Amino acid sequence: MNLNDLNAGGCLSTPLSTRCDATLPDNPACTLNVHFGMLMGVDEFRAEQGFHLGRSRRHQRLMHGTGVVAGYAVEFDAETFDLRVTPGLAVDGLGRDLVLEQDQCVNLVQWWLQHQKDDAFDDLASLHDATFDLDVTVGYATCLTQPVPAIAEPCAGQASDIAYARVCETVGLQMVRRRPTTPGPVDGPAVSPCISRDQLAQVQTALPVEAPDPVQPEALHIPVACLRGLHLHQGPQGWVASVQRVDHGVRPLLLSTALLQTLVVPALTGGEPGPTVLASTLEAAGAQVALRFDQRLAAASVQAGVFAVSEFDDATGWQVRTVQSASYTEAIGQAPTVVLQLDQAVAADVLRIAVIGNGSTPLLGRNLIPAGATHANCDGRVLTTTIHRG
Repeated sequence: MNLNDLNAGGCLSTPLSTRCDATLPDNPACTLNVHFGMLMGVDEFRAEQGFHLGRSRRHQRLMHGTGVVAGYAVEFDAETFDLRVTPGLAVDGLGRDLVLEQDQCVNLVQWWLQHQKDDAFDDLASLHDATFDLDVTVGYATCLTQPVPAIAEPCAGQASDIAYARVCETVGLQMVRRRPTTPGPVDGPAVSPCISRDQLAQVQTALPVEAPDPVQPEALHIPVACLRGLHLHQGPQGWVASVQRVDHGVRPLLLSTALLQTLVVPALTGGEPGPTVLASTLEAAGAQVALRFDQRLAAASVQAGVFAVSEFDDATGWQVRTVQSASYTEAIGQAPTVVLQLDQAVAADVLRIAVIGNGSTPLLGRNLIPAGATHANCDGRVLTTTIHRG
């Protein structure tokens, strides 16, 4: 069930369109051994093309995976009943790029009038008042373009022929009914995402270099959204379409490295981070703790309540020490320093200091970013440092 009569490449997306039956070679194992005087034919050019294309696709499917990289937003217009898919990039199960370069639209009423008698809807009680979920999927397609005169096949004599000089990769959009599913039993407890290096190595050794079974055609169509509660009915004024919500959560995600950096370590993308502790020392016979920071602090935020100190003794365990005061100093040529005055001298061998960078009253940098935050738009965190005596 095609989303519309034209795919992104502009050619008919129907089995009758031979222009869309083109294939590109995919052979990452062998390439040309070029030598002087070598006769070059179609097979040689396809071998060279297939080597580089195959290696690129293999890299994408094994190193990165399958899913939507960017875009492919699905929007429904309740006034006109039009469904719009915006430009996007995805990678399918064979490592092929799925690039949509311009918006694609379809009227859901017109689509329903064309497809309501398809086998996928034969279980509906009424075709004049139907409600179901519909997946919008994207799949790989190719189109032949730029026709040029060509030499005919050997058996055609002296006759000339027309061939296409370019193969263009594009995508085909489809809408497929989502059948209701019953959740199955959960097998065993959930596995923690925190695993050891040895466990990770065991997982790697069990991974196949390639998929053990051929990828099924239906698995190559990636869902980009699901139309939940699509309702089509014929009213007094004609056909009406409505959608409860457009669910983008059904799509498999393939996060780019840049997006991962932004989410995990925003400072790598140029964002200004909050202050962190450079070093910590015990001073004044162990009753004071000095914390040195990597940047200047907002002096008004330096208060006893944003610090916590505890010491560990083998006999009694952890003992919390009261921070009576916190004083802040800045000196030329020295790191900004906070000195904590404790209620008593530290006697144990291990001292633990926490700097509170989250919550309602965190320690702030001069840039007003909480301690430990990796970006101005991120919350801070609790920074901990340990001092070992002796």
